[in-house]
Amino acid sequence: MAVEQEAPARQAVIAPAPGRLELVRAFVNTLDIEAGTDELSSSAALATWLRERGLEGPAPSPATEAELSQAIEMREAIREVLLTHVSGQHQAASVPATSATVASGPAASTLAELRSTAVGLPTRLTITDDGTVQTMPAGQGTAYGLAALLLIAADAATTGTWERLKVCSADDCRWAFYDRSPARSGCWCSMAVCGSRAKSRAFRRRAAGHR
Repeated sequence: MAVEQEAPARQAVIAPAPGRLELVRAFVNTLDIEAGTDELSSSAALATWLRERGLEGPAPSPATEAELSQAIEMREAIREVLLTHVSGQHQAASVPATSATVASGPAASTLAELRSTAVGLPTRLTITDDGTVQTMPAGQGTAYGLAALLLIAADAATTGTWERLKVCSADDCRWAFYDRSPARSGCWCSMAVCGSRAKSRAFRRRAAGHR
């Protein structure tokens, strides 16, 4: 019961990510680990989620079971990448930088999953009214939506907002949040919830060690 009460409270106090990056944050958070719920519970649910956010392209089509699996694999791979935005920052802050201690990036398996997904997603080049060249998603349905999400991530990397998108370092949470702290040092989705829990656990460990 406590989890059911705390999950909405956690969500209520977390500010959205800027602009369209919020779509990536929302995509990762379709799985609520703490509550045990998944918005992408079926191919129909995936199609609905994309449609409600304008991510199905000009020619909507039903999602297949294979596309559902692809979307979930991509979601979890992105979650692992966002976790490195926390662990990498913490390691860099606490350990002198050497070739042996510089924080590594995502695991090879995570990168392989994202690369495999990206290779199969259609994109196209377009020219805006002011002459700017942009890469846009192509195709339709799920392929269009997943391509759009990865392109949003790519754009965030160029604007400096990508590394501020993180997932909570609590193993039983992993909720995606946008770190607005000046030092980019946030590691919990909410200090009031996961941060408080982590501090309580640390206090109990220290107290047990002094007995």
